[in-house]
Amino acid sequence: MRYDVDWREGTDYAGLRRFRHERVQAAMARADLDAVIAFEYANCRYIAGLRPLWAPNFMVRQAVVSVRGSDDVVVFVHQDDTPHRRATMTWIPPERIRAFPTGVVSETAPASALAPLADALAELGCRGGRVGVDIATVTVLRRLEDVLDGYTVVDANAALNGSRLVKSPTELAQLADASSIVDLAMATAEEAVRPGVRECDVLAEVMKVFYTHNAEVPQCNLIVCSGPNTAPMQRFAGDRLIRRGDLVFIDIGACFNGIFSEATRTIPCGAPDNDTQRAIYRTVYDIHLATIESLRPGATATDVQAAALKHYADSPFFGKMQEMIIAHGIGVGYAEPPFIAPPGKSTPDLVLEPGMVLAVVPTIIVPDVPGGGGVRLEDVVVVTEHGPDVLTKYPYAESLLTR
Repeated sequence: MRYDVDWREGTDYAGLRRFRHERVQAAMARADLDAVIAFEYANCRYIAGLRPLWAPNFMVRQAVVSVRGSDDVVVFVHQDDTPHRRATMTWIPPERIRAFPTGVVSETAPASALAPLADALAELGCRGGRVGVDIATVTVLRRLEDVLDGYTVVDANAALNGSRLVKSPTELAQLADASSIVDLAMATAEEAVRPGVRECDVLAEVMKVFYTHNAEVPQCNLIVCSGPNTAPMQRFAGDRLIRRGDLVFIDIGACFNGIFSEATRTIPCGAPDNDTQRAIYRTVYDIHLATIESLRPGATATDVQAAALKHYADSPFFGKMQEMIIAHGIGVGYAEPPFIAPPGKSTPDLVLEPGMVLAVVPTIIVPDVPGGGGVRLEDVVVVTEHGPDVLTKYPYAESLLTR
């Protein structure tokens, strides 16, 4: 990441916070929300700059309360973390940063335990109306409805996700930095791939690079799988020994300074000698580049699907594409809207705008191929007025593209 130095302008965090505040306020107005109570990590960070205490499970232990028409917010953090946040979140008055006691929303806690959220709404000038909530346990949701007398609790996800669709110049610069670290980790991963090395050994080298560069958290359950573990795809790094002739599927990413980036490369262990592997790789590669090229202002999600279909429909691997997504948003959230489904699948209405960022991720899984038949390529791409700008730049496997 960039260092703040005295001979250049540093990151404009105040400007970033203003940009995000304006986006959230506009989204609240469009959705007719009088206030928002956000629990989800990405939304808390986006609204208030609250760095989460990352955990592998969902627990309600932080919240941000924001009301329409106000520049003020109230932030609730883990009770043991409150002194640190009051000392370091200098853009929020200390009295607006409050303790959220551990266990306050357990099944045995009374509804009154959530009363501080209602008090915060009133302090910020909201005493009724539509309050959007993004994510909560059933217990929390029911108790919120109990304590928010005079309010209507509604889903805030569409509004808040929409506010994060277009990135600011500062966010794009942060994404470029994060992507550079992902590229470095990918180079380290490829160097680690050799016969007799375990999948988890390769991921260990990746994690060392990430945390050497001050990663907050890995993007998700990072994947290093090889040979037969690529089809069906193993969505983690196991203890299999990589063998010569294997395809090795490396899907990695992490959060740096509040922004996620990721990439995927499929590489051979040794010189590939399998024509089927080459054919799968070439198909994914052609789909990947065509999909990236389609990411231009004014294009729709169906336009993106059509671009991917050009190299997929007539391939011998039609019907073998993973059904989840062919592209998804990324930024403060590790995977966030927009989500574009693969060709032939229903996909939400979407018109691309400059500043949107998508991770393009075509994946074809072909079983029973010697050395493995699962291939994925993934890059983080910015939609700009001048065409797609690919932020992850690690090279593709030339040995799989040539005979």
